[in-house]
Amino acid sequence: MSKKIVAHRGIPTLAPENTMASFNTVADRDVKWIETDLSITKDEQVFVIHDDKLDRTTNISGSIETVDSSEVKNADAGYWFAERFRGEKVPTLDQLIDFLNIHKINANIELKGVVGDNANYLADKLVEKFAEALDRLDDQVELIISSFNPIMLEKMYRLKPDLKYAVLFSKATLGDDWNLVMQACHAKIVHPDSNGLTEDKVKKMKDYGYEINVWTVDDINRAQELLSWGVDGIITNIADRMLFLEK
Repeated sequence: MSKKIVAHRGIPTLAPENTMASFNTVADRDVKWIETDLSITKDEQVFVIHDDKLDRTTNISGSIETVDSSEVKNADAGYWFAERFRGEKVPTLDQLIDFLNIHKINANIELKGVVGDNANYLADKLVEKFAEALDRLDDQVELIISSFNPIMLEKMYRLKPDLKYAVLFSKATLGDDWNLVMQACHAKIVHPDSNGLTEDKVKKMKDYGYEINVWTVDDINRAQELLSWGVDGIITNIADRMLFLEK
């Protein structure tokens, strides 16, 4: 099986993360996989953004689940990166699906855990809207649904049991019970943090039959080491500089 180089939030060294500009850098450089994130607003609209809070990557502040979609649509998601990206928008879920369909780029889509007073209701709405949008995803586009949050994966699984599911683990959460979490989430793919990941842990994951995609690896030597241990994919901010490793 060929190895995967997965562009983390697009290519955030070249354009502001999780924007259409960043995704277009992926298409322009013939990268075959993208990783991105979904969150939901107070009025139940789904957007592509990583952080719960809007402060770091836009010119507005607050947690996304406390603001209306009109505010997010008007936000500037590019000015902080470079002047030429001023006016770049936070993409909608529909824009993401259109992009994947047009360019036939495969996607690892991370479901962010929903926080706040209305968390469970909005989490249900997020997976409902996502499941609906996936009905128009081109059959040629390969998809992985991932999350750190087992509840988000369980909610999505109830709606779309035939999709491929991955559990994200940080160094801290990859404890002795990781395989229990994998089974409870109906996951066949494990996404471990590169930090602290050893050849022995990779071998255990492989012995259980899991596919392994490691995040977030921006050192080419480390990527080569991980691939030599048998991991299947590398999630990286510099996908354009790692494509030679897919061979």
